[in-house]
Amino acid sequence: MSERTSRLIVPIVVITGVATTATAAYLAYRPEPPPASPAGLTWSAPAVASLGLVRIDYQLNRLPRLASNQLAIWVEDAAGRYVRTLFATSFTANGGFVRRPMSLPLWRESSGWDAAADSEVKAASRPAQDSGRQSVYWDTTDRSGRPVPAGSYTYRVEGNVLWEKRVLFTGAIEVGEAPHASRPRVEFLPVATGQEPALVADINASFIPGERLPSGAVTTFTRGS
Repeated sequence: MSERTSRLIVPIVVITGVATTATAAYLAYRPEPPPASPAGLTWSAPAVASLGLVRIDYQLNRLPRLASNQLAIWVEDAAGRYVRTLFATSFTANGGFVRRPMSLPLWRESSGWDAAADSEVKAASRPAQDSGRQSVYWDTTDRSGRPVPAGSYTYRVEGNVLWEKRVLFTGAIEVGEAPHASRPRVEFLPVATGQEPALVADINASFIPGERLPSGAVTTFTRGS
């Protein structure tokens, strides 16, 4: 499988705390407080008006082992229909599941990732993160960039802890005219996975009506790990 190496503009999803290596770097800007415009980078108004901004925070503990450290975060509607992938470690997102089919199977099935467009793969895939507090943002648009209607949405965080062992967090967030916050429930697959070191923990989500992300953040990445 050929390496994917791309440079693109990603105005929608911003992930903070991504590892910086010789082959992958990420420049991210948090919306709190509103960032000043760096030299050579300007903010532009969003092309469409969405309901606001969902922020998902979590503690990532990178594990010193093989067949691990894969993570996907995505959103579904109240009926369980896939809406958008916010983050997926680039090894799996770029086809690593062919070699390791046990890596993030629920996310792949929910998103239909095997047939995902190249633009969606590029927008969602990131190198594996270093340990620390991480944040992922969703601007309440779907995979095509269209604003979603107000209502209840499900966010899921699936982590590949070790080979077939996984952890799955599932929570609900209300998006509309009022702020909302929630914490997800956790499920270990299989149950014995709960005895393994935690890959991801302490997850919470919040929605801020009318909040916007600046566009123009530049991402460069390779397949990662």
